[in-house]
Amino acid sequence: MTLPIDTNSYDFRYNKTLNEDVNLVGNEYGKYDLDMDNDDYVNVVGVNSLANACIIAILTRYNELKDNPTYTGFGCRVHGLIKDNQNKLTKFKIETYLTETLNAMRRVEKINYLKLKEIPEGHAVEFSITSVNDEIVKQKVIL
Repeated sequence: MTLPIDTNSYDFRYNKTLNEDVNLVGNEYGKYDLDMDNDDYVNVVGVNSLANACIIAILTRYNELKDNPTYTGFGCRVHGLIKDNQNKLTKFKIETYLTETLNAMRRVEKINYLKLKEIPEGHAVEFSITSVNDEIVKQKVIL
């Protein structure tokens, strides 16, 4: 059985190149969980799927999924730097790793901006990307 999809939606009809995924729901603490409705996953397509993919790529440790050949090299190297002394070099490395992760995604055409801000919970990352079919995605993630 496949997840229900609104086949009449704009994203399904015109943004199929951005794929489909299970929806993620974030809270004010930067934590994400799978979206559920009637004990079933909620599916998203198009721009929302790309936003989810960016979150998943950033929040997955680099090579965490190495046992699955499909995901060799997947993830972000930033997690090893979160507890390091926060100085200009560490900030530069975090921005570099985030940029590398987003650029490695086939559905991302370019990164419009990436802003990193230190907060009590860690780091807040805000970014905007342009997809391969010129859709713009803006997202905020807390590391």
